[in-house]
Amino acid sequence: MRWLGAALVAILVTAAGSPPASADNPPSATDILNRVLDSDPWGLNGATITARATLTDKGGSKSELSLVAKSKRYDPPLSKSIVRFSAPPDLAGAGFLQIQKRDGDDDRYLFLPELKRSRRIAGSLRSNAFMGTDFSFADLDRRDLRDADARLTGDEPVASWPCYVVDVTPRREDAQYSHTVMWVRKDNFLTLKTKMFDKGGVLEKTFEALEVKRVAGHWFISKSRMHDVQHAHTTELVLEDIVVKADIDDDEFTMRALEKP
Repeated sequence: MRWLGAALVAILVTAAGSPPASADNPPSATDILNRVLDSDPWGLNGATITARATLTDKGGSKSELSLVAKSKRYDPPLSKSIVRFSAPPDLAGAGFLQIQKRDGDDDRYLFLPELKRSRRIAGSLRSNAFMGTDFSFADLDRRDLRDADARLTGDEPVASWPCYVVDVTPRREDAQYSHTVMWVRKDNFLTLKTKMFDKGGVLEKTFEALEVKRVAGHWFISKSRMHDVQHAHTTELVLEDIVVKADIDDDEFTMRALEKP
């Protein structure tokens, strides 16, 4: 994984649950998208999460990341998040701070111990892989869902769960994807499956929720898989521990906190 830390340095230097609607009164596509944004599968309303990500490349080689993330919703549906990595060894102590913004680009800062300071991740790098995973910065900030047009294309179950199928097209020209198709569970509005298409309309990535669980009244996607179809690379993310805590102090989401030893 040493190449990963070096690649991140290069990037930085270059960058210097709701009840279901009735069958007689189904929600609109916009309503569904708003419910998706309001759902809390990653603890954005306030939680501390311990997680492990397993990366598998085209040849079957695997590597792992270990992390702790804290998040807090401060202006619904906007949130603040901070992530701290403990493994692999060359990324131990690295951190990522994201503050979603209603207008303009979100704030994103990456701290690597070897640089001894944080650097801002520019909006032009949103489509880059987050810490070598198959999740991009754009996947994390969800801005392309927050500023998008939605179209309900039908109903289709995922496993045994009835889902709405929604086609979402971002409004901004700098969006990573031309559009995404989401399978949204009807009872709790968790996205169980997503297909993401590149600017040419070709399938780029797929997302699957492999396991969901309810903790302190909140639904979480506790195990998921993001697959980069075009590069045959996969990231499996497991939330190993979830502590719901809505009153996390705002001081936890600052540059000072990010660079704290």
